[in-house]
Amino acid sequence: MKRTMQGVFAAATLVTLAGCGGGDKLAENLAERQIESETGGDADIDFSDGNIKVETEDGSFQMSTDDDGNVVIKTEDAEGNEATISGDSEGNVTLDSDQGDASISNDDGEMRVETDEGTATISQGGDLPEGFPDLPFPDDMTIVMSQQADSTDGQTYVVIATAPGDWSEYLDQLTSYLDDEGYTQQSLTTTPDGGFALYLDPSGASGISIGVGADTSSDGMSINIAVAPN
Repeated sequence: MKRTMQGVFAAATLVTLAGCGGGDKLAENLAERQIESETGGDADIDFSDGNIKVETEDGSFQMSTDDDGNVVIKTEDAEGNEATISGDSEGNVTLDSDQGDASISNDDGEMRVETDEGTATISQGGDLPEGFPDLPFPDDMTIVMSQQADSTDGQTYVVIATAPGDWSEYLDQLTSYLDDEGYTQQSLTTTPDGGFALYLDPSGASGISIGVGADTSSDGMSINIAVAPN
């Protein structure tokens, strides 16, 4: 479907260029030729009432606007699997498909993703995610982004931050803490600009990856820590 989708975007561009006064039919014909040349199959394009409809041997694609002005996209592949994607002006998106459902909500800089497999929360700034392991962090650390995901395998966390100070000193402090707390070091690599370490927690149930390095924009350091089930 990738090549078909490229033709769809080309078709949308042709609509804009065609304007009014009979240009839609010309755009339809040109877009059909574009898709047929890429897929080797037949294509049927229809631009009407501000909607885009594409049908090929590989499936179909329809993009329209509902009564509230929200964009709605409906697709169907060659096996008959259907999916509907809708989004609003607030950045909230809903996916309903034969393979599963998902929703993305956006509220005050926090994005929450819900699927049949679990949930994930992504925040810009703010505090550490609830349940994040108790680790030593530098004073005056600023969280740039954090993520917390809940799935059948367990909890996953990601924290990206900046802080004043020397990255090598902090890496030594953090690895020493993990060693003292019974974590098992899997690897440790350092370069003149930063370091990377992998650890397993004392139970072996989860792993921690650590990346620290020089942050030239703040004359301090960048910190990237991910915790995931092992």
